[in-house]
Amino acid sequence: MTKPSAVADVMTVGEFNRRINLLFEQDPEMQRARVQGEISDFKRYPSGHSYFTLKDDEAAVSCVLFRGSAGRVNFSPQSGMKVIAVGKPNVYDKTGRFQFIVSGMEQAGLGDLYLAFEQLKKKLAAEGLFAQERKLAIPYIPQRIVAITSEAGAVIRDIIHVLERRYPGFNLLLIPVPVQGKGAELQIAAAIRQANAENLGDVIIVGRGGGSLEDLQAFNEEIVARAIAESQIPVISAVGHETDYTIVDFVSDLRAPTPSAAAELAVPHKARLLERQEQLSSALELSVLRRLESERKRLRQLRERPVLMQAAEFVAPQRRQLDFLRQQLLSEMRRLPREARNQLLPLQHRLSRPLEQKHARESKKLELLSSRLVNIIRSRTATQRSLFERLLVSLDALSPLAILARGYNLTYTEDKQLISSVSEVTRGDTISVRLQDGSLLCDVREIILEAGK
Repeated sequence: MTKPSAVADVMTVGEFNRRINLLFEQDPEMQRARVQGEISDFKRYPSGHSYFTLKDDEAAVSCVLFRGSAGRVNFSPQSGMKVIAVGKPNVYDKTGRFQFIVSGMEQAGLGDLYLAFEQLKKKLAAEGLFAQERKLAIPYIPQRIVAITSEAGAVIRDIIHVLERRYPGFNLLLIPVPVQGKGAELQIAAAIRQANAENLGDVIIVGRGGGSLEDLQAFNEEIVARAIAESQIPVISAVGHETDYTIVDFVSDLRAPTPSAAAELAVPHKARLLERQEQLSSALELSVLRRLESERKRLRQLRERPVLMQAAEFVAPQRRQLDFLRQQLLSEMRRLPREARNQLLPLQHRLSRPLEQKHARESKKLELLSSRLVNIIRSRTATQRSLFERLLVSLDALSPLAILARGYNLTYTEDKQLISSVSEVTRGDTISVRLQDGSLLCDVREIILEAGK
């Protein structure tokens, strides 16, 4: 018979992870390993620690660069860079995550994706696709907003949340597209062209959440950039986080640091618009009232002018002068021989006719002004009378006497103080009761309280 093998000792998970780390520590070559790859999804936190992925065509490994070691790196690591990282492998006890703890780093060149990004950026910039003068203005209050993003991600929820808060009653159309993976750029470009061909909105928001350079690659493709450049509808880009930049950001008409910020840039704050409308309405009303008062004052000044109040007396001196000159002319004509008088008569008529015509024109003008003034005064008087009558009706409705007419009365003490409660009088007091058509002087014989009072 075969003898059974000895059973291995059972380890806890923590002991297992520590033993793996011990095996790494016992290998001198692993304590200062040099690993070459391309940085992806690089993130530096306020603590000073940095986390990223080092990858090549075959594999990837999670890396951590602690604050103490980061000071020894003489360049600023970024996603897309090719580097040689120096460090040691480690299994984190609490999570069992395998990671490469980086103690030093040196540049080995640019990654393929980053290099392609820079080449396309230079090409499109040379063609003028990033020029400021070709960018379209974002409408202040768009009637329809088109969102081109994933229907399952947090981006569309963030956009809807911000739009509901800033501009209730908005009109949003979602064109769902994949935002990463093979062929995503084709569907994004097709959605942009569809929105233009069918005139689906006044502004387009193209976006997705943050991610690595590979995750954002669909927004670094030339086909998407050219679709945005050809768009007749303004485009707001909202790709990744605030520190992420893609080709779409440069070619769009406006870049937003996040999808939520894109929604804020797309619409104004409706409550503030209504508040501003109220301010302008009040200012307009005040301006109209001031203008009316100014015109009233001007009308009073015109009405008080002597030419309108005493029109006949205003032209009386000129009329007397005309009569005087006519008499002088007639007097001189009597002294002349008959033949000379006959020659001067036509001259007299020619001289007096223009004066009479001028007098008739002035009289007609004065009559017209007087008629207009009378109409204005009548209209104003009718308006004031109507207002006065409405005020009288309102005053009558609020008058205490009207209340008395409906059967109510007012009760006063001997010193004319209004009584509102039976607790203010005692038996034997003398009180006066005011009715509609007079008052009653009464003695209090008995005080009766209502039940529950």
